[in-house]
Amino acid sequence: MKISVAYISRPRGFKGELAVVPYRPNTESLKPGLEVTLQKDDSSKSFVIETVKVLRDRFALKLNGIDDEATAESWRGAELLLDENELAPLGEGEFYHFQLEGADVFEESGKHLGKVSALEYLSANDILTIKGENGEILIPLIKQVVVSVDVENKKIVIRHLEGLY
Repeated sequence: MKISVAYISRPRGFKGELAVVPYRPNTESLKPGLEVTLQKDDSSKSFVIETVKVLRDRFALKLNGIDDEATAESWRGAELLLDENELAPLGEGEFYHFQLEGADVFEESGKHLGKVSALEYLSANDILTIKGENGEILIPLIKQVVVSVDVENKKIVIRHLEGLY
């Protein structure tokens, strides 16, 4: 299965480099020689990573076959996909966002709120979209709200904060 690990924000320079924003800032999955897929709208294409430069909260990637600014620009907004078996191993308590899709979400009291239907990646924090009996609820994926995440059993427990939903 192919997993989206980052998106292309823009071209970088004139020689086809791409500015890439990862969904996990410290990902070790992106390395030279790895085959990745870029997907934009209904089109996708595979490339091999030539070089990776770490830049604060993003990467600069040079992919084999993207050699100029115009070609790089054509991939602006594309998702960068990896085969699931190419993902870097995670530490204890860490998870990839795709592992949360479909997870049941409960309050600490045991009240079932619904299932994770989407995740949005924002600069301040990520947002879980929960679909349940009462429609959609947006929950920030932060320690003050999320009590526990059980990836194996697809269960998330949150703390109800006044005004959150």
